[in-house]
Amino acid sequence: MTKSGLVLLHAIPAALVLAACGGPAQTAAVDKPKGVPVTTAPVETRDLDDALLLTGTLRARAQVQVVAEVQARLLRVLRDEGMRVAAGETLAVLDATDYRLSLDRAKAALAVAEANKAHAVAERERADNLLKTGGITDKDHLSAQVALQVAEAQMAQVRAEVAIAAQQLARTEIKAPFAGRVAKRMADAGTMLANGTPLFTLVDDGVLEFRASVPSADYGKVHVGAAVDVTVDALGRRSVKGKVARVTPLVEERTRSFEVVVQIPGSDELVGGLFARASVTVGKVTSVLVVPPAALVRDGSDPLSAQAFVVVSGKAERKKVTLGVETPDAIQVKDGLKAGDVVVLDPPVSLSSGAPVELQAARK
Repeated sequence: MTKSGLVLLHAIPAALVLAACGGPAQTAAVDKPKGVPVTTAPVETRDLDDALLLTGTLRARAQVQVVAEVQARLLRVLRDEGMRVAAGETLAVLDATDYRLSLDRAKAALAVAEANKAHAVAERERADNLLKTGGITDKDHLSAQVALQVAEAQMAQVRAEVAIAAQQLARTEIKAPFAGRVAKRMADAGTMLANGTPLFTLVDDGVLEFRASVPSADYGKVHVGAAVDVTVDALGRRSVKGKVARVTPLVEERTRSFEVVVQIPGSDELVGGLFARASVTVGKVTSVLVVPPAALVRDGSDPLSAQAFVVVSGKAERKKVTLGVETPDAIQVKDGLKAGDVVVLDPPVSLSSGAPVELQAARK
């Protein structure tokens, strides 16, 4: 065999190996860029409840600081944080020794005043009888009348002092001004308290209030008595039913918003200060185009406009859309999309219009 023939025989196996490995065509296919992986959802037609979505804070219907109204030493604390109390229930007891003695002294003074009045009454009656027989002058008769008036005034004064002493004594028992729950205790037994020293923070959580600011453009939509769903994130997104109790008749000029107060039933789990979300139903729209909130890209400058990516022939196309009614799971699209369009959910920051995409499982 010639030398050229040997070269040809060696070349044939090499070509076969290259063909088996894919060759240049296979390498080109491997190097072809892949699309951006995206999850999609279709644009649908459905009915939506027109609702205002609000965020705000829960507050107790009433919250007060219970203070010492007299100066005394704190003897006993009968209620602590978290405990429920009835209206008028004793929360703590102060040392009442001094105030009890003051009341006893006032009562003794009242007894003296009553005796003085009785004596003055008797003297005036005696003076009246003597005046009829001429046994007393008009001046002495007038003196008897004045003495009685003074005795009556003294007795009225001492009675007021008895009432004051009794009230001071009663204030040595710290009582709850209304039914509720002790939110905080600020003093321990043995503390010397001055008049006005805070002892407890008491909250009336039988009814809680959700307060939120609403844009002035929605002022005419919210009415007292409207049904509200309030969701508390801290409690596993627990939802409770409430109703609009008050609408502030004033729009703040600086924020162009007004306040709405929603009342919801209280419970042991709901406490003041929790962040909450509320959905206030104000109407309903029918047969409208909707997309999931995750399909929209919003910059916050205009709440009624956004952008969305639509998948067309394997590529993403950016569309400007006009929005309408919003709910937690769907948003109305008034313009920019049509039924059956496939939109990208949670579009990556790197996604641009015209970029190829690789569809993942569609989400309803």
